[in-house]
Amino acid sequence: MSRAESVAVKRREPRSSSSSSRSSRSSRSSRSNNSGSSTTPAVAVASSTRADAGARRGWKRHLEGWEPGLVAVFIAGSAAILAVPRSVEPAELPLPLADARALARVRDADITRAREAEELGLDAEVRELGSAVRAFGLVDADADHTEAELLAARARVIDAVGRALAQGDEAVLRLRAYQLRAFVREVRRFEATGEESDELRELGGDFLGLLRRNAWLGQGDAAPRGGGEGARRVAMDGVALGVLFKKRWSAIVGVQRDPFAPALDEERALFKFLLAHPLVAARSAQTLPAPPDEETAARLAQAGGSGPRAPAAALRAAEARRAEEQYRLKKIDELAALDPSYPRHLARGVTLYRLGSFMQSAEAFRSHLDQHPDGAYTLRAQNYLRAALERAREEQF
Repeated sequence: MSRAESVAVKRREPRSSSSSSRSSRSSRSSRSNNSGSSTTPAVAVASSTRADAGARRGWKRHLEGWEPGLVAVFIAGSAAILAVPRSVEPAELPLPLADARALARVRDADITRAREAEELGLDAEVRELGSAVRAFGLVDADADHTEAELLAARARVIDAVGRALAQGDEAVLRLRAYQLRAFVREVRRFEATGEESDELRELGGDFLGLLRRNAWLGQGDAAPRGGGEGARRVAMDGVALGVLFKKRWSAIVGVQRDPFAPALDEERALFKFLLAHPLVAARSAQTLPAPPDEETAARLAQAGGSGPRAPAAALRAAEARRAEEQYRLKKIDELAALDPSYPRHLARGVTLYRLGSFMQSAEAFRSHLDQHPDGAYTLRAQNYLRAALERAREEQF
């Protein structure tokens, strides 16, 4: 035998020995089984563990990916719960939304026109109209003016407007923009000083009286100056202030067509303010219908108070709130005529609910849902409708 063969034999010997050993163990196991002997405890435990693991793998495979499924079921269930209408007190009146970009374009156009009027000047006929508008404002601001004086001042305006318009609409628009800028400047000066200038009376007439009558003027934070009334804060923002001036100016001049009519988004901005701050001037008790006897008794009982004036004050406050809601109803209809996208029936439903007309309120909410079965206000209208029906049922029983 060669040396290489001898090495190969030596390397194969352990495998043969191992194979013989396994064969021997297998033979002994076979004999043990044939003799009826039991399996060893270690082997039994191992077999049981493998069986349990296999069983777990068998039923757990049915729950693989259960977490996302449970989340989906939870979300679907929550959505179903939220979709069920519930009774909600109709407290929030939908307000019109104005496009900020459209308002910015209008503002920029007015700024440009005012600058052109200042830099390029105005025709004599256009300046005459401006003087007539200012003269009318002074008469209007005078609390002691007579009807004849006001009519004479208005006649002067009407006489001048024809000659001014002959120079072109753009020339008159520049005049209005110039006076609008001056008006806003004088309003801000009043807010800072509490003093009403002659130019503010010329361009705004009894504007400050309008603010005071309708509670559109609040006490500001600045300290009083020069013995004036103190700094005042106008409730309306700059957009609503400008639109109010334009509408008054057009009414005085008698030209309300395009391009003098305010843009739709300007109207939306003004109506948003008016719906949130209704005119107090409409609160005259003479123009209001007398409330039903039952309502009067309920208000007296609710007012309470030890003095005889407490019930009367409560009734006046109730009638003031009633007048506000009636004013809102009027403005809602006016806005809907200008802007068909405004949710008129929903707004009327809220206002009628506040007036205590629950059945009419429910009918308004139904009309909104008939016209808009899907939309941003659908769920709110459903909740409001349920509340109105519940209150109407309480009144019947």
